[in-house]
Amino acid sequence: MGQHVSIRPGRLSLVIPWVYPLILFLFDLATWMASYSALALVLDKNQHYGAPELFLPPLGVGILLSLVGGYKYLGDTAALRYAAEHFIACFFGLSAGLVAVYLLANYGASSYSSRGIYLLTGIVFSIVSLGYRRFFWFALGRLRPKRKLLVLADKIQGRQFYRACLAHGEGLKLEFIATEPELVGQPVAGRDSPLFEAHVDDLAARLRSHSENTHEAIVVAAKDSSLDPQILGFLASVHFQDLPVYSLLTFYEMYWEKMPLHLLTATWPLQAGFHLVKHSAFAAAKRLTDILLSAFGILLAAPLMLLIAILIRIESPGPVIFRQTRVGQHRRPFTLFKFRTMRAGSEEKGIYTEKNDNRITRVGKFLRTMRFDEFPQFFNVLRGDMSLIGPRAEWIKCVEKYEAIIPHYHFRHLVRPGITGWAQVNYPYGASTEDAIEKLTYDLYYIRNFSLTLDASVTLKTIHIMLFGKGQ
Repeated sequence: MGQHVSIRPGRLSLVIPWVYPLILFLFDLATWMASYSALALVLDKNQHYGAPELFLPPLGVGILLSLVGGYKYLGDTAALRYAAEHFIACFFGLSAGLVAVYLLANYGASSYSSRGIYLLTGIVFSIVSLGYRRFFWFALGRLRPKRKLLVLADKIQGRQFYRACLAHGEGLKLEFIATEPELVGQPVAGRDSPLFEAHVDDLAARLRSHSENTHEAIVVAAKDSSLDPQILGFLASVHFQDLPVYSLLTFYEMYWEKMPLHLLTATWPLQAGFHLVKHSAFAAAKRLTDILLSAFGILLAAPLMLLIAILIRIESPGPVIFRQTRVGQHRRPFTLFKFRTMRAGSEEKGIYTEKNDNRITRVGKFLRTMRFDEFPQFFNVLRGDMSLIGPRAEWIKCVEKYEAIIPHYHFRHLVRPGITGWAQVNYPYGASTEDAIEKLTYDLYYIRNFSLTLDASVTLKTIHIMLFGKGQ
């Protein structure tokens, strides 16, 4: 079982991963050169530029785009998450390119670069380069190999994993291998579900029998204690030489960007790999960004907030600002501020807001749809009660209820709650304990992957939701 298994891809899948990034880089180079030259011609005909301006910026941004998967043939460059990483990579890559250009100019280069033209070219380049990446992703969809997952499973976790795949509705092709001989030929999860096609002892031969690399990865949906040490060693060899091998926890995190509660333990936050650490540079930068952007948001939205306050007072009696005790970081209670969207005293008539809830005023319905009711939370961010991005700040009565019945619910208090967050943009408004459980899986993913790129992705999704009026 410890032998190496060579899984050779077809000629097309072997060539394209090498040719595709080269083509994309040539597109990037041509886009930058054409945009810079055209803008220089239109905006300043006396502009002098040379090789540094034309070659250094796309080289710098190319290096950073390669780090975020911008040149990967199988990378989903149409995903909103990638869009966030793309713009961040372009910003820092082009900034590094600008520094390099000016350093060369200071050391005797004859050309110089207008910062205005450089900035406009950077904006054009960032948008256009993302545009043709999205186009290529969809255009090459038919050529992209249709691959499947090989699932090494026992009876219980195999059934749970199959049902989770059905719930996600992504149409993943699954091939199940049983850890126990008696499961071979049996359905994984009852009638109309796939069968366990082979036993784990036949795994090496089954992989070797495929002349084409039809498997994307191997997923281990079984307890380590149920697997022979030789099999675990074989899987380690396959993982480092042929195909990625994922535990269920890793699969959920990488494919579905959530953390399954039933696989977590009480020591989960102590595991390696957490970006959330005390005094981390990102945490400090995040707090500084919260202060600056919330202050700017208050100044920018002040006229609109005044208008909203007037409309609320005109429509229904009661305070303009709704105050409620919410649970913050490390379970510290604080008073949350929002524009009142319901009739005064309505919150005592039920924990959840229902669809077409008659407690919501007409102005309140509009505010909730556009998320304008959350503007006063900028003051909570300034005070340090909240962050712009993080898990939703829940009412203390909800927290007490959830902590009593939902495992690991207290983990979501490891970070400051946010005005918007990963759970809010990935899961619709919930009005049940089941919804709270599902949102918690996204909140814990955010805590585990606490980063600038994830915050940028949340920001883009929030803007999308606001523009298309999705909310309650």
